Amino acid sequence: MPKECLSLPMSNHVTHHRLAARRPFLAFVIITLGAGAAIFGGCARAPQAPVRPEAPLLFPAAPLPARVQYLGAISSPQDLPRRRTGFAELVLGPEPLRYPLVKPIAAILVDTRLYVCDTVLNNVVVYDMVTGEARELKGNRGGGRLQEANNITTDEQGRFYVSDKKRQAVMIYGPDEVFIKALGRPGEALPVATAVRGEKLYVCDVKDHQIEIWNRDTGALLGTIGSQGAAPGQFHIPTQIALDGEGNIYVTDTFNFRVQKLSPDGRFLMQFGQHGDALGHFAFPKGMDVDRHGRVYVADARFDNVQIFNPTGQLLLFFGGPGRERGGLDLPAGLRVFPWPANVPWLTQRLAPGFAPESLVIAVSQKGDGLLNLYAVAATPGENP
Repeated sequence: MPKECLSLPMSNHVTHHRLAARRPFLAFVIITLGAGAAIFGGCARAPQAPVRPEAPLLFPAAPLPARVQYLGAISSPQDLPRRRTGFAELVLGPEPLRYPLVKPIAAILVDTRLYVCDTVLNNVVVYDMVTGEARELKGNRGGGRLQEANNITTDEQGRFYVSDKKRQAVMIYGPDEVFIKALGRPGEALPVATAVRGEKLYVCDVKDHQIEIWNRDTGALLGTIGSQGAAPGQFHIPTQIALDGEGNIYVTDTFNFRVQKLSPDGRFLMQFGQHGDALGHFAFPKGMDVDRHGRVYVADARFDNVQIFNPTGQLLLFFGGPGRERGGLDLPAGLRVFPWPANVPWLTQRLAPGFAPESLVIAVSQKGDGLLNLYAVAATPGENP
């Protein structure tokens, strides 16, 4: 080993004997350091072929202007930023793989943390996209123990609302993830998704095929919207609910193959979609959200894609698609839209040159290799077809 790489001073006779006594340990350290230097940038570095990044995957395809970019997928902590350096892994070994996803159904982003409902793990898994930390929801114990986390949302105070289908309750946790209370009407309501505005907690009840309105603090029933049926304002398996900036209510009416828009007081306003395989039709609509412009994003679990509609229900474009190819979806169930998180390098470093994102879309596949699929959306996601 060259002298400039490692120098072992021996200033006196005592030092010499101490080093001699520790020679086996030093030999291990020297060998390890030498390996680390050779592999991870020490005095000598083996030539490496340049890593060529994959070409950006954009929707729609060229020559049309790019409106959506696929950024990548997350299925386990291995897909997150690495917390341990290459040299640390050489000496200490790789970190144990904890909390890999099995069958996620919904996810939200809060600051830099992904909160993921997994129906096989019966848990909410938390991934930090900056630190690489993976753990479970802190309040998932005792009275806050989850049995089948089906959906998750937050309110303006940072509290978490987890719809637990098996407990027939909405589990509420504080911004610190500490369990606060469970709200429900066991035997009378089966909550699968929620939205919050003010004191009102809007609940998709698949038992009675309606939207229930609860007091978010007491759980008292304030009112109901709709009933089972196919007429405007009726529902058949409402699976997702979202609110726009004006308080209007959007519901994925899954087995009626449509999305319905209701006023804040529950009056029917409009609907779009129908059963079929043409553009703008649905086969199994599930995940849905509304961005700040009133555009509606709908994930279809049979088409394996996401369709974007303008506020009047006209189709703008679609992205994703079936298969295991990059950017594809496999039985997507959850979908959420967030303002672009500029504080997450994992995302910003993947942007194509010149692509200016406004929103982040998280589409959750229940199967396949890529489970949490992340897409950037430009300010104007498309023109009417």
